[in-house]
Amino acid sequence: MTYLTYSGNRIVGVELPGNSSVIYPPPAIPGFQREQFPDLVKQAFEKPVGMAPLKSLVDGNSRILIAFDDNCQPFPPTARPDFRQIVLETLLPLLYSYGVEKKNIHLMCAVALHRKMKEHELRFMVGDKVMSEFFPNQLTNFDAEAPDEMANLGKTDHDEEVEISRFAVEADLVIYVDSVQIPLNGGHKSVGVGLAGYKTIAHHHSPHCTAEVPHVMQPHGSEMHNSIERISRVVQKHCQIMVLEFAMNNATYPGHSAYLGKPADRCNWLERTLKSTAPTTFSLLPEPVCRRILRAVPGAYEPLAITAGSIDGVHPITLQKLKEQLMVEVPRQFDTLVFGLPDLSPYAIDARVNPVLVVSDVLGYVFNWFYNKPVVKKGGTVIIVNPVTEVFHPEYHVAYRLFYDEVLAATQDPFEMQKRFQEKYAYDPHLRDCYRNRYAHHGFHPFTVWYWATYPLTRYLSQVIMVGPKDDRSARRLGVSWAPNIREALAMARKNSGHDDVAALTIPPFLYANVKS
Repeated sequence: MTYLTYSGNRIVGVELPGNSSVIYPPPAIPGFQREQFPDLVKQAFEKPVGMAPLKSLVDGNSRILIAFDDNCQPFPPTARPDFRQIVLETLLPLLYSYGVEKKNIHLMCAVALHRKMKEHELRFMVGDKVMSEFFPNQLTNFDAEAPDEMANLGKTDHDEEVEISRFAVEADLVIYVDSVQIPLNGGHKSVGVGLAGYKTIAHHHSPHCTAEVPHVMQPHGSEMHNSIERISRVVQKHCQIMVLEFAMNNATYPGHSAYLGKPADRCNWLERTLKSTAPTTFSLLPEPVCRRILRAVPGAYEPLAITAGSIDGVHPITLQKLKEQLMVEVPRQFDTLVFGLPDLSPYAIDARVNPVLVVSDVLGYVFNWFYNKPVVKKGGTVIIVNPVTEVFHPEYHVAYRLFYDEVLAATQDPFEMQKRFQEKYAYDPHLRDCYRNRYAHHGFHPFTVWYWATYPLTRYLSQVIMVGPKDDRSARRLGVSWAPNIREALAMARKNSGHDDVAALTIPPFLYANVKS
């Protein structure tokens, strides 16, 4: 059978054994339209869950911090106007009508240890009007390495240091605006991570939190999220926080390209034709042209719920809506999982996916997109279809390049790299300068994404096979296997399990598996 999937910036047809299963995401549940957002946002703030109405929380003397996620969310990006622009253009007049003075409002992009947003990226998110009124003095990127902008709030009962933005601590109210696509995000992860420094984030972005249990992509059963919640509870003792969460559907593709995420029986005749001809069409086009075509497709996400209030009141509503949209029933586990990775990553916006992100995106993200257990059996095989191009963005991925050349050349073991290299990278003056002033991810960031793959890499899988690179160079550096084509990769998997028992995932759109047995 032919499995239509991505390999970087190409769409390819991969031949799988005839008895293979291809797991597709559920159809998108229709959500709210953009023209409805202003009224729904206003209603959410007027009738929040678990908190008093916004109007009763502020007055003429209130200092307000409005924080929002960077361009990792929503992913891939949607067309303008961005949801953040619509929220801000609704929220700011509300605050003014309640007596809040503009001079007492600060807007902050909560980048945590991600790269800072450039001016044009902020403009895309918040719109021209907000930019002209607040940028640059009252609209800033969070800076985790600015010592005069951080506040230490003590420790949790697990001895985790809590260091967050002083703007949040000094505000009378923090309003966190969040677009939530998967259960990983939102909730306690908002202020407690988005506005936190290295000393805090290092506690939960650690192989010790991800080695024994696989859940990093949802709060339930996750050591990582347990740590995040403990830290958030300390933050809540010092900050009054109201969250506004958009629980998004999984409409990655607009209508003309929706066939990419649908099985043939859900396609019309034109979509079936496009599915059958896409691999040939993309094989004839130069790779840069393929990249431009795929990057030009905006996300078509719509919110299923827009809810404001306390973290504990709002986030369960968001998680339930996401479950209704994302959950796919999978009858059993499989010996082999095949996944074609596109040249897309939330950490490679406006950049190429580098080899470190290939491992993280598949084994950190996709492997963990389940509710109860992985799609692949313990001791099984994951086959990654991607060219694994050794390209690192010269601005954004400075630390990733060094991590690939130095850390992975010495070890692929998360615990060893944590011991030998983590502090060096986190405190390196050049990498700190690149993070603060040159739009680079923090020196610790490549470690965090590698740590997310700790469980499948060190405890669960017997082999990971790369298909797509011309030779085994990048696979050897990443500590995984390589095959020149899918036929030989499947033979390697068959040798491991004794038979063909293959499942393949079609992502995007996003899905979470619920494996029955």
